[in-house]
Amino acid sequence: MKRILLALLTAILCASPMLEAAQPERGRLLYDTVCRHCHFTEIHFRVASKVRSMDDLQRYVWVWSGELGLPWTDEDIADVASYLNRTYYRLPAAEPPKP
Repeated sequence: MKRILLALLTAILCASPMLEAAQPERGRLLYDTVCRHCHFTEIHFRVASKVRSMDDLQRYVWVWSGELGLPWTDEDIADVASYLNRTYYRLPAAEPPKP
């Protein structure tokens, strides 16, 4: 039942027409709704954190969204990673690929 509710909420959030670029506030809503049940603030301050870059952070969000079977899009992952970075990690922005 919980998975159905999470999938429904994610689908509603993804259908919003005002979602274009990474939006940390939308990421906060997704994180609070889906992730905070298992992840508490302390997890983001571990001494041995494996997150060293925005690429790492997005990869971990992507991996765990897959583990939970969430129908998250690239935008959802970018929004959650943006929220986590702004709130906890404070990593430099990822550099755009060089031509």
